[in-house]
Amino acid sequence: MTAHQTTAKDDMYQQEIEVVRNKLTEFLEENNQRKTPERYAILEEIYKIDEHFDIDFLYKLFKEKQFRVSKATLYNTLELLLDAGLVRKHQFGKVQAFYEKSYFNKNHDHIIMLDDFQIIEFCDPRIDQIKKDFEDAMDIEIDSHSLYLYARKKKK
Repeated sequence: MTAHQTTAKDDMYQQEIEVVRNKLTEFLEENNQRKTPERYAILEEIYKIDEHFDIDFLYKLFKEKQFRVSKATLYNTLELLLDAGLVRKHQFGKVQAFYEKSYFNKNHDHIIMLDDFQIIEFCDPRIDQIKKDFEDAMDIEIDSHSLYLYARKKKK
């Protein structure tokens, strides 16, 4: 990555953080919640992560940065960020819940590889067409959807 690309990426990240910070502030004010430094720090760290994560990953991340935050604070803040529409929660089978940032992410679906628990994201326009067909046929509006496909590598 060139210096110009790095600067552009940093600028874009800062703009995104500004938007999600404002969205969180608006949500907290509307719901009479406190605006704590921990909540904003957690939000910012989440928006630096480009993959799915669980509570343990987030906890270790803060511990490595020597930022003291309890697991209870992480759980509570994640619930709050879910309610604010800034984070999405996934329950892939029987494993612990995973999260991902959601404010700028387009809708996508997941393949969970049962062999190695790799999570593959994909987007297929045919799914949107199926949703539209259901909306037309049933006279409804679909707000959102989630699709998890559980797979194993084919044996040779």
